[in-house]
Amino acid sequence: MLRKTLAIMGLSILLLFSGILVQSAAGSDLIILHSNDIHGRIEMGEGLMGMPIIGAIIEDYRARYENVLVLDAGDTIHGRPITNALDGTSTVKTMNMAGYDVMVPGNHDFNFGYERLLELEEEMEFDLVAANVFKDGELLFRPYVVKEVGPFSVGIFGLATPATYTTTHPDNIVGIEFGEMVEAAQKYVEILRNDYQVDFVIALGHVGMGGNNPSTRVAEQVAGIDLFVDGHSHTRLEEGEWHHGTLFVQAYEYTKYFGKVEIDLSGDEPVITASLISAEEAVAQFEPVPELVDYLAEAREEVRQKLLGF
Repeated sequence: MLRKTLAIMGLSILLLFSGILVQSAAGSDLIILHSNDIHGRIEMGEGLMGMPIIGAIIEDYRARYENVLVLDAGDTIHGRPITNALDGTSTVKTMNMAGYDVMVPGNHDFNFGYERLLELEEEMEFDLVAANVFKDGELLFRPYVVKEVGPFSVGIFGLATPATYTTTHPDNIVGIEFGEMVEAAQKYVEILRNDYQVDFVIALGHVGMGGNNPSTRVAEQVAGIDLFVDGHSHTRLEEGEWHHGTLFVQAYEYTKYFGKVEIDLSGDEPVITASLISAEEAVAQFEPVPELVDYLAEAREEVRQKLLGF
């Protein structure tokens, strides 16, 4: 009798917990997970998630929610021996394995040279977008993508900082032009809103808060951007910041945090809430993805052999 009672209680708790999960998922029509300024910290370390934990978070959210997009706001592929010695391949491979959807190039993503970045784009199983980067008058990357996520259509355009002119070696960007961000944003918001009639517009920018050319200036002059996923300034925005009707989010740096945005699209206007997941809580909650752990061990060995001249 006691076992039967305990079993019924256990089933009731399980059903209650499942109901909470379903209710939570139903209240969030779209989940955006995001990172920025990883600077090659793809390995786990003290206070750092690395890609094995980020991959576990993405896996968990995709198991619990139907409509999830994963974005990176740049300065990702360069910065540590495991990334630099392999010319960015290790970063791209771990991002592929973790399940990223879209990335914008940051200024330091040009550190291997723009030609190498184009080669890495061919290895990416996610989209690389920038609406204001030109070579010989032509866009170097695709300016935007439209993602059909369940019943929702999401338009994402990229903006790369013109500060790249002075924050990577000039030889890396010979012949590259960084166009006016406001002009590019205006053009592609209109295309996404009018031609595609998307439900939600995201600016994915490596631009940064503050300074002479801040990301907030874009929202000040361009209407219709629902969410600005930003990078470059290494800003920790715990709950995001609203500027000119647009929610701005950043997840600090180096995989110390991973960003989450929950979006309810059931009303006339989106209801958007943002938060950050810290490395400490993520490491305590999630097991590293074994495949990513194994690959990073292989990459470390490849770097060791390369440095030793094997």
